[in-house]
Amino acid sequence: MGDPSSSSGLPPLPTPTSFPFPYPQPYDIQLDLMKVVFRAIEDRKIGIVESPTGTGKSLTLLTSTLTWLEQHQQRLSNSFVEGLREKMKKDDPDEPDWVVEHSLKARLAELRGVEEKREERLRKARERERKIRRNLNMSRGVVIKKSKLQGSEGDGVQDKDRKEEEEFLPDDAQRDEEGPYLSKEVRELMDKYEALRPKSSTNEGEEEEEDLPKIYYTSRTHTQLRQLTSELLKTSFPISDPDSSTINPDQAEPSTSKGVSLVPLGSRKQLCINDKVRLLARSVAGDERLNEACLDMQKSGKRRCEYLPTKAEEGIMLDARDSVLASVKDIEDIVAIGKKSCVCPYYATRRAVKQSQIVTLPYNLLLKKNAREALDINLKDQVIVIDEAHNLIDTLLSIYSTTLTSSTISNATSQLQQYYARFKNRLKSVHSLKIRQVLSLLQGLTKVCQEFIASNGDLGGKGKGKGKVKSEVLNINELMERIGKGNDQLNPLDLVGYLKESKLARKISGFSEFVIEQNEKGSSSKTSRTTTQRHASIASFHSVESFLLALVDSKDDGRVILSSSSEEGEGNVTIKYVLLNPAERFREIVNEARSVILAGGTMEPISDFLQQLFPSIPKDRISTLSCSHVIPKDNLLTQVVSVGPRKKEFEFKYSNREDDSILTELGSVIQSTIGLVPDGVVVFLPSYAFLDKVITVWGNSGLTSKLGEKKSLFFEPQTSGDVESTLRDYALAISSGNTAEKGKKTGALLFAVVGGKLSEGINFSDQLGRCVIMVGLPFANVGSVELQERMRYIEGLPGNGKEASREMYENLCMRAVNQSIGRAIRHANDYATILLVDKRYGSPRLKNKLPKWIGQDVKIQNDFGSVARNVALFFREKRERERHNTKGV
Repeated sequence: MGDPSSSSGLPPLPTPTSFPFPYPQPYDIQLDLMKVVFRAIEDRKIGIVESPTGTGKSLTLLTSTLTWLEQHQQRLSNSFVEGLREKMKKDDPDEPDWVVEHSLKARLAELRGVEEKREERLRKARERERKIRRNLNMSRGVVIKKSKLQGSEGDGVQDKDRKEEEEFLPDDAQRDEEGPYLSKEVRELMDKYEALRPKSSTNEGEEEEEDLPKIYYTSRTHTQLRQLTSELLKTSFPISDPDSSTINPDQAEPSTSKGVSLVPLGSRKQLCINDKVRLLARSVAGDERLNEACLDMQKSGKRRCEYLPTKAEEGIMLDARDSVLASVKDIEDIVAIGKKSCVCPYYATRRAVKQSQIVTLPYNLLLKKNAREALDINLKDQVIVIDEAHNLIDTLLSIYSTTLTSSTISNATSQLQQYYARFKNRLKSVHSLKIRQVLSLLQGLTKVCQEFIASNGDLGGKGKGKGKVKSEVLNINELMERIGKGNDQLNPLDLVGYLKESKLARKISGFSEFVIEQNEKGSSSKTSRTTTQRHASIASFHSVESFLLALVDSKDDGRVILSSSSEEGEGNVTIKYVLLNPAERFREIVNEARSVILAGGTMEPISDFLQQLFPSIPKDRISTLSCSHVIPKDNLLTQVVSVGPRKKEFEFKYSNREDDSILTELGSVIQSTIGLVPDGVVVFLPSYAFLDKVITVWGNSGLTSKLGEKKSLFFEPQTSGDVESTLRDYALAISSGNTAEKGKKTGALLFAVVGGKLSEGINFSDQLGRCVIMVGLPFANVGSVELQERMRYIEGLPGNGKEASREMYENLCMRAVNQSIGRAIRHANDYATILLVDKRYGSPRLKNKLPKWIGQDVKIQNDFGSVARNVALFFREKRERERHNTKGV
């Protein structure tokens, strides 16, 4: 049954007063959130909900969405039965009621038979899993035991020496490779004609699958989605799982009770099990090369991937699909299935999507249109939940922006010239014409770079000096005019269509790699330069194709920024396409879906989402909720520190950051505070440059040594690889400090940067973060050309002005602040104090942009003595409470 609820024929669902929450009594904020989410889905609204970390957000979202889905499916079933009864009566109004009812029961029995067949397939899949678990004693993950597929004798990726060069010829646009090049319009007419032709009978084992109503649940990373899988197993909804109590291994016929099925979608890089193909993912252009190899190996013949069943082996793929659906698994489990069954997990998960109730996937696979198309994701009337949505705007802008360098253009041009020289006598006339036009376009881009360098000199004058950057902003039409100057035949839209249809980027990268390997034969050893060259060869033309795709997809909401830096080397130019308007790309998702829920621990300031993602959505179609925290109010103390011990006012504007006296005053605040706070203290600074300045000034004054006498000092590492070891040493210093003798240092002090490696995704719960000190306001660099263009674009939107761009600029800053200070409180029994060291936090405008659970009880202090007394009292009360609880035990 489809989802007819888009029409008004279905009865509305009332908001439940209670939900099947897995714990005896949900918190009031959890119940409120479940009601808001349920109502937003039922009413086809956009929901924006904020629920602080530690309040059971994931479990609450799952419970509310699955409650709606369960009731909706029951509503569809009831509506279907009533609709079928009415249709039977209408078709033959003279038929007695008992005959109608008899016919209805027969039809429903037929439909139940289809459902029972599905459940039987899943029951068998679960039975196979249990047997494999017993035999292999697997602790987690499930597998299917099958023999290898036929035709696996051939190599997954054969030696390039045996490749026929014809493989590198461009693909023709139409199905008949010997026919002429067909325009898009002609192919559309042919497709319509094909649609009218009678369908042939399906292959044995193949079935027509309906796309069940479902929830697409997305987050930033697979790690976060894996946690969601474990949360699903806690819910009160029936889960199909071979280890659940509903399945008795000694039972002759296990239970066929239908449960919630979850399918985790991932990329080929995460799901591919062909080792020879996976090796390609280690290169610079690994993902792109892996995708190419996978697509190439779907062709028939010896080179066909041994893990991909043919059409004749469709039953094998259906078994793999059923195994994905049979129990709740994460990516690792499904890879284990694929390795044991020798069936591709990537395509098995894709086949399982239609019959699932929940599909989990990372941001990019949902937000990018071509990724959705590649995965056959149909969002029509489905529910979308985007968790960790505070990053949504930045993510949209990032994935639709792309960068080219003049060296990449030069490399791609060289590849195309070499390719054309080799194949021009074997190319059909249409391919020869199009390739020459692509070459002309690349030469046009080169000319744009050369003219930019010529007009800006050698970065002399004002731009002279290390790191100085010259830049120029163009709209898309201006860039295309410069590219096509003197060439009226260039049509970028037509060329992008040709690149996609001919798969020219894949052909050129494959040929370039082939040439490099041929050249390597004459070399006694492979140099690192050759490896780098191979990677660049694979990436260059794809980068050009992605850039052109962004250009033709742009409306008036994109800009091209030309820049050149003295650090990049003489004559090197960067061309960056930047998207300014995320709303247009997100609109496709909003228009297709039944409901979109944006959720996060810190969603404030919510006005950013309303302004930048939903400017044209009526306000009555948007529901918002900002939950308070589950901790008692006296477990959090937040103060604005306006002045230091010497009455020096704190306002860390950019112009003040070179003032050593204000940094000295900041050092005094930290020195006084850490003596009052047990365990761990985390100080967030606005930038890496500020951190370097602090280290220098305090090092010269001897303050760093004094701080080190009280707590062990740690600083945010320069490289991501050192983050884990820094955090481990920080935690170890805190735990060892608790057992130190009186008078010795206790705990640790960690300096981090807002928006850096330690400000998001890391929990400073309990002893790791008893105090968080936020220094200044981390405003973005207003001199950034990209930021200026975004602000200018927002100002120019209907009804907007300077105030709108100012709002956006402040919101960027406050969202980063909220993410950082939200690291401190991570569960219901946690407690911490937060110091906001800058008088500007006391202004109503900025105070209102703090999370509701923080901003409601902020104390604005105009003397440091009050700050210190409140901190001392806060931790004295916590120590007394802990002593009391210990005695009670």
